[in-house]
Amino acid sequence: MLRSTWLAEGRAQVPPETVEAGMWEELTAEATRCEPHAVVRHNQRPGLLAMRDGSITSPQRCRVHPGGKALNALARSKTLADIAGEATGRRNLTAIRFGLKYYAPGDYMHVHRDDGKCEITLSTGLTPGLAPMGWLPRLRHLSTREITQRLADTPYPNGELFPIRYREFTAFDGGRIPHWRTPLDTRSREVLLTICYADLTP
Repeated sequence: MLRSTWLAEGRAQVPPETVEAGMWEELTAEATRCEPHAVVRHNQRPGLLAMRDGSITSPQRCRVHPGGKALNALARSKTLADIAGEATGRRNLTAIRFGLKYYAPGDYMHVHRDDGKCEITLSTGLTPGLAPMGWLPRLRHLSTREITQRLADTPYPNGELFPIRYREFTAFDGGRIPHWRTPLDTRSREVLLTICYADLTP
């Protein structure tokens, strides 16, 4: 089921029981401790920048932190890696990027694609009621050049909504599917946790 959904839609739902309740509590507490030390990520360069690895960068504003022991332990979980491998069909996946993103009212992320080495991205909210992400799965198989040409002047395209679940991972093909977050219009901050996996097989 994971594999077929991945191939057809570019997403996969991680079983809720994969991460124990105690770990979610640890992650939430850790995110609170890390927040005062998070650094501002504010890329103001206009437009889309195509990178050699296939990723696409764009303007964004939020605060970020790599997390601590709990997030590191989760990112190195064999269970999560096996689920990511089942979805993608790649059996030697390693978490290469992971961290916490803190979105305050007004923070945003224009349309972009993740690290070109990223085979699959796992995303979840550590605060309830996160606003959905926008994405364009129909553009999954376009080249970097084609996407930058098509979306160059469209920071928030007319796409589909991708729900960000609270304490429940959803996986998506972030290295190929363009996605974004519109300016946060709530009065409270949101905390997003992401893990990107790559196949480092020689």
